[in-house]
This record gives sequence, structure tokens and C-alpha cells, in this order.
Amino acid sequence: MNSYFLKDFFNSLNNNNVKYCVLRNYQLLPESTGGSDLDILINKKDSKKFIEIVSKTSQNHGGDIISFIASDICPRICVLGKKGNGWGVMIDLHYDEISYRDYTILSNTTVWENTFEHNGIFALNTKSDALIGLFKELLNNRTCKEKYYTDFKNLALDEVFLNNVFNSVNKPEIVDVLLQCKESSYSEKELTRLVKALDFYFPKKRLARIKKISKFSRLFKQPGFTIAFLGTDGSGKSTIIENLNKPLYSAFHKAVYYEHMRPNKFPSISSLLSNKEESTGPVTNPHGSKPSGFLGSLIRWSYYLLDYTFGFYIKVWPKKAIRSCVWLFDRYYYDNLIDPKRGRINLPSWILKLGKLIIPEPDIILCLGANAEVIYKRKPELPFKEVERQVEELQKFCRTNKRATWIDTGKDINESISDSLEVIIRVMAKRFESVNFTSKV
Repeated sequence: MNSYFLKDFFNSLNNNNVKYCVLRNYQLLPESTGGSDLDILINKKDSKKFIEIVSKTSQNHGGDIISFIASDICPRICVLGKKGNGWGVMIDLHYDEISYRDYTILSNTTVWENTFEHNGIFALNTKSDALIGLFKELLNNRTCKEKYYTDFKNLALDEVFLNNVFNSVNKPEIVDVLLQCKESSYSEKELTRLVKALDFYFPKKRLARIKKISKFSRLFKQPGFTIAFLGTDGSGKSTIIENLNKPLYSAFHKAVYYEHMRPNKFPSISSLLSNKEESTGPVTNPHGSKPSGFLGSLIRWSYYLLDYTFGFYIKVWPKKAIRSCVWLFDRYYYDNLIDPKRGRINLPSWILKLGKLIIPEPDIILCLGANAEVIYKRKPELPFKEVERQVEELQKFCRTNKRATWIDTGKDINESISDSLEVIIRVMAKRFESVNFTSKV
């Protein structure tokens, strides 16, 4: 529940005289963001103080800044905490004015003139919100849903208001274009008219290409992460992943991707041979199929190694390199070392260890385990000796891998979830601890 953070956060902004304006989706604040990210505009001169408040407030609630995308115009901040059942917030920070395509739509003066107080929080009024909603969709996507068009007509189609907005940014000509909406209704023809007019008055600039190139600078401090969850059947993987998903979903604003075992860019061998989708449900008999022979195992291992390498760099890496996101892997390549029978692979350990050196390593590896007797009681699908062996192998792997952390799942599940969140927050925040949050990356 992010209300812990939100209440203290807005109180701190108010008490420290940081002038701010929530741009949209303010109705449920400060209790909740309503499943949305938090769009806030401030004066750029207050950026350092603002970031300090975000950092300090999040730490007061068992959290930290875990992802950051710098920008001179609209930085992005992701915050994750473990208080309660875990919480997360994504903040899109706007400086001084609201602009699209590097054109000012709402000047700094206009923003503050249209700011009002709601539940002790300062927000942009619905008239201005409806205007920027329409412009954002049309300028960025060259179309818009009917809701944005209707909201603009019902709330912002005011000649005095529009003249005030666009005279302040030296674009008075656009007012007549917008006023024609009074006599029109939502249609493809109407959207085409508006897009054509906006393209004329707000043409794309070459600078936008330079900004795309600047995304490559994020590679040095990637805003995205990969997390692998390892553990025998009955170790609590599914429960912990399910409970971590909600705070991560909020922190990364829905950019949470789930994969079983591997990137799955390439289809499974079974689906290639039988045209049937690979089952992703619970496995009730993990050793039910006999391992392939040496040649068959080598082919199987080599094929899936392509997915762990090329599939990863095609599917996973591009997003995590430039976007605030997280990929959750239920199991990973290391399962081939701990439980090769499950993947029907019968190869010498040196070959399997070679693959470990080739594949991209997850940013965070959580090894979930408990006493073998506890796990066996939960899921007696394998012989006790085999469960005991797998737990020992996982512990050995965890001790020898710097990115791996052992999570005891033999205790209360809420404690295990909290321990997992604590590790995730600590590792993610460490990547950005040396970043100058107020400068452009």
C-alpha cells in the first residue's frame, strides 16, 4: 500500500515549500495513485530538494530509489519499499512547463495559474488536464481515443482559456483550429484535421533524433532489471513471485514481465515438433520423462542456449537497457546444474558449467529454500533424498555466486516475502547510489 509513502511525501513537499503540481490522476491522492504513475511538475531550481525528499521519504518506509532515467525535461524515478505488504510508485517529473515535441504547450505561468488545492495536494485543474491530454495523444500518437476528444470539448473548449494558454507560448493561431471542434464530433476525419494542423504549427524537430541517440547513454546505468527465482518444487517460488508482483508492478508502472525458465523468444522443442503450446501450469511429476541420450541432450541444450543468449539480447535486453522495467524468471539456466533431469538433459557437468559462463547473468538471483523435510511435506512429488540433494546443490550454488542471495522460506511466508523485497531494493538502489539525480545522463 503506497499510502504510507504518499502521505509523508506530500507533507514533506508542503513543509519544505517545494512548489509542485500533480498533472493528472490526483483524485485518490494521497491515499492511492489509483494504479497510475505520479506525474508532477516542479520548478527546476527545486529539483535537488525534490529528489532528496523522494529519497528520504522512501527510506523512512523501508524503500529507496530503485530506477532512474535522467532528462532535462522529464526525469523518471521509480521507488520501491517493503513496509506493509510492499509498495511502489513511479514518478514522472516535469520541469517548469509542459511540452511535447520540444514545444511549450503550457508555460510555467499558465501551469501555476491553473493549479488548485485538493485534499491538501496541489493539482492541475481539469480544464488544463483535458487540453494537454488531447495534445499529448495527437502529437505523440497521431490519434487519440474518444475520451480525450470528448474531455477536451466538455472541459477545455473555452475561448478565453485557450487564448490565454496559446498567447503565452506565441501560438495564437492554433486557437481557431481548436474552436472548430465545437461544430464537429469525434471521427477519423476530425482527428486527421487536428493532426494535420498540429503538424503544421508544431512540426517535428531534428533534435528528437538526438534524444533517441541519447538513450544509449543509459546502458551505463540501465534502468531495467532481471530477477531469477530458483528453488525446488515446494520452496514457495510461486507464492513469493505472486506477492512481489504487486509492489513491483506499481514501482515500474506495469512494466513487469514474467517468463518461465528462459527468455522464450524461441519456441520450445516440443511445440516445434508437435505444434502444441508448451504447458506453463504446475508440474506434478518433474522427473516423469526420461532424459534424452547424449546427442539428444546436446541438441536440446544447444537449442535452449540460443534462447538464453540470442533470445535474451533480442527480447529482454533492449527493454531493460533503456526502460524502467523488471523481468521475473521462474527458474533459470542454473536449474540445469541443480536438477538436469527436469530438463531431460544428460550431459557432463563441465558442458553445463560452460553454458553458465556464456549466458547473460540475471541482475538478482534469489535462491528460495528451507529444510528438506519442510519442502518434502509441502510437495512430496520427488523422493526425499532427491529433495535433500537439490536443496544442498542450491545452497552450494548460492554460496559461490556473487549475485545470489539465500531466502529462507521455511519461516512465515510474509517474512520470506519481506526478506526478498529487502534484497531486491538493496541491489537495485545500489546501481543508482552514485548517480547525480539532478543531471542529465
